[in-house]
Amino acid sequence: MPPWITYTLLTLLVSAPFYFFLRNAGRLEDATARKAGLERAFRQLMWIPGIVAVGYRASTGLGFADLNFGPGVNPWLLLIAFLFPLAMEFLLIFTTLRLKLGFLDGNIYGVKDGWVYLSQEIRLVLGTAKQTPLKFITNLIATVAVAAAFSLIFSFAEEFGWRGTLQNDLISRFTLTWGMVIGGLIWGVWHIPAVLSGYKFPDYPRLGAYVFMPIFTIAAGIITGYLYWLSGSLWVPAIFNASLKVTGLISEAALGEGGTSPRVRILWLWLWSAVAGLALTLWYAGL
Repeated sequence: MPPWITYTLLTLLVSAPFYFFLRNAGRLEDATARKAGLERAFRQLMWIPGIVAVGYRASTGLGFADLNFGPGVNPWLLLIAFLFPLAMEFLLIFTTLRLKLGFLDGNIYGVKDGWVYLSQEIRLVLGTAKQTPLKFITNLIATVAVAAAFSLIFSFAEEFGWRGTLQNDLISRFTLTWGMVIGGLIWGVWHIPAVLSGYKFPDYPRLGAYVFMPIFTIAAGIITGYLYWLSGSLWVPAIFNASLKVTGLISEAALGEGGTSPRVRILWLWLWSAVAGLALTLWYAGL
């Protein structure tokens, strides 16, 4: 059996109990408890690709010599990996407003006389008292950094599996483009039980599981794969992954209910797919 199939089947098999935990969390009646339970169960699930990869590499003699656990050949990519998902969220909000697909939630965010006003329901590390736009941006970046640091250990385990173990075998067997597409689909399939339980797309779980999530994981897989190729360090895609999971909440908060509407999600997919296409082009060009 090809290594990529063996690794994928093992990962899905070991993930099965955690899918059960996600299903139970998705059945909670209280919306706040349900969302918190799903996030907690999914963080546990994120360990599985990495744990399986360690066992797979050790048992097959593949070892760990091909992996770089340092900052890589381009350390500045660590910062790019952190900031890029945040920039994409701002682009999504700006484009949504320009196309009038949604509007800022006045109960969450407002600007008056040069000051930014925030709802007390938001949790930012520098507080939510009225602040200048510069302080607000600093506040937001600091909050994302703290949250991403908390998520980093989970994201590293996930990237150790998908990028560090699966990616190279797929590319060597199916060419760069098809290897990344298949890898993204596998990543998306792994998400299906979580999304069907209410994770990420609670208002339309089937559409999210079978359409939105696979398209996004293909795009995100290409971008993280490109970053891994550029840097040679697993920390770069891991930081990107951690930042991506945290910043995804920004548009939801800023746009209110409109931030999770299908039309905004389609725009979100279009933007990420465009970036993935650019990354793939640069990858082929060796840039």
